[in-house]
Amino acid sequence: MVLLVSQTWYPASESEKAGKIYLEALKKFPDDRTIAKPILRSGVKMEKEGIHGIAIYSVKEGKFKEAMDLAVNRMLIIGKEIKDVKMSIDTYYDITEALPFVGLTAPEE
Repeated sequence: MVLLVSQTWYPASESEKAGKIYLEALKKFPDDRTIAKPILRSGVKMEKEGIHGIAIYSVKEGKFKEAMDLAVNRMLIIGKEIKDVKMSIDTYYDITEALPFVGLTAPEE
């Protein structure tokens, strides 16, 4: 399994605007379960520096490019509208996917 983890950090003063923009991004680029299954569609927490948002999707086999395109397009909408936003999209592999990189196989469950 491959996970895409999208994260945003923005000032609390931008929170209402960020929420509205995020909902617009989801309307324009809605979830497509044939590409990726939402694990956490939107998690939000307060930090010293502002607000941290996270979304986690499990990518369907052979659909990485499509899932990444969806995530990037959403982030571009947010990035164009929110002042001082910081963003990242990270890829995580579960142990079954990761161990072959080092010449190992995962134990059977």
